[in-house]
Amino acid sequence: MKKILIILNTAGLVGTLIWLMQEKSWEPLVTSFGLIGSLIVLIYSNSDSQSSVKMKQKGGKKSKNYQSAGDMTINSKDD
Repeated sequence: MKKILIILNTAGLVGTLIWLMQEKSWEPLVTSFGLIGSLIVLIYSNSDSQSSVKMKQKGGKKSKNYQSAGDMTINSKDD
């Protein structure tokens, strides 16, 4: 998927640079800067780092560990 996005981004950048040569205005210039920025992010981002994140939890002596997917209230009067 990442390779397809890089190819599409590069094709769009080439088209925008041709547009910039034909029409010297701010619109193709801003578009080309945006496409260059997104191309840099696509090339240098590491998509494997998101899938390898692991959560670890440590507790001290005589302590309890609680893990929740939402809000937690500790020591409420409803317990």
